[in-house]
Amino acid sequence: MTLDQFEARAREFLESRCSRRGPVATEWGSGEERLALFHETTDEQERAEAEAALAWQRERWAAGFGWITGPVEHGGAGLSAEHDRRYREIEAEFDVPDMAPLRIGLGTVSHALLAAGTPEQIATHAVPLHRGEAVACQLFSEPEAGSDLAGVRTRGVRDGDTWRVDGQKVWTSNATFADIGLALIRTDPDAPKHRGLSMFLVPMNTPGIEVRPLRQMTGGASFCEVFLSDVRLDDALRLGEPGSGWKVATSALAGERRAVGDRSHEMNARAMALLATLAQRTGRADDPAVRDAWVSLHSRLQIARFQQQRMQATDERTLTGAERAIDKVLLAANYKLIGDLAAELLGPAFVADTGEWGTFNWNRWLMGSMGYRIAGGTEEILKTMLAERVLGLPREPQEMKR
Repeated sequence: MTLDQFEARAREFLESRCSRRGPVATEWGSGEERLALFHETTDEQERAEAEAALAWQRERWAAGFGWITGPVEHGGAGLSAEHDRRYREIEAEFDVPDMAPLRIGLGTVSHALLAAGTPEQIATHAVPLHRGEAVACQLFSEPEAGSDLAGVRTRGVRDGDTWRVDGQKVWTSNATFADIGLALIRTDPDAPKHRGLSMFLVPMNTPGIEVRPLRQMTGGASFCEVFLSDVRLDDALRLGEPGSGWKVATSALAGERRAVGDRSHEMNARAMALLATLAQRTGRADDPAVRDAWVSLHSRLQIARFQQQRMQATDERTLTGAERAIDKVLLAANYKLIGDLAAELLGPAFVADTGEWGTFNWNRWLMGSMGYRIAGGTEEILKTMLAERVLGLPREPQEMKR
């Protein structure tokens, strides 16, 4: 199918089911401020959003747009990444449900299943994600293994055809209502840390799993900690060979970083429009320091967008992972700079809540930007990886082994 034919079909589908979106609201005092970078809804609201996203995903699937790049033998359309990118561009013109609750499943877990799963695992676990029948979460980070993900301590011990799993995961989105989790587990404590890991699919209703929401400093509870106590997993839930977990995790994280970067540009454009109005309202639009910061930030946002467009035009099979790491580092830095400029313009109003629209809520943006320096790979770790593997700089000194 040519791209023109595909676009015509996509527009026909969307126009028959959805109304067109109006322009992004940037008027001062218009509607909700929407300056939180992380979800700030209640558990009930989040579940309702997930149900709406699942319903829309089922419509996508029925019309042939549920898995545009997926294998034909598993119900996918078998089309290129360019077709997928074009569909997302067209869909952004229409008023559709927020798909955030499904992004981990569609962008991370499905990516890992395609890379390392058997045909049966893909059919059993990836297809329901794209068919709008299941929600997934990612069980990677731990209290002492976030930046150093290869240091996870959650342990799996083989017992015949099953594995006994004990440990704790943290910063898990969707965990309160997810159907399946993708878990990185240490299965060989005697092997070098990158080689002693295995990846498992974890049904979240398995006995021994406890989920506790975590309250954020901005007030919401978008993340959870997950405790696994003598959780029994069938060996058929293992993704890839024992000890290949790090390779699977790398593939999954590449999908996650792509999803993070893909949805940032509209949010940044709205933020910049609001900052322009804020500069006028505070009488600092002609301040040389503010204008210099504005030009620098605008240039960085354009660079980030061009970098992502370059990646979208590149065959995914040729990417090494470093390219998506660049996307993520630029994204986190730009979020922080936007918050810094808001703080500069607002002064004390940035930290004192007077109730005025478009002032104190910028605090949520800046605090959220700190989280993005961790989510999807900690900034320092990614920069070290880029320095060593892309720029060819000397490796960071490692602690001497005894």
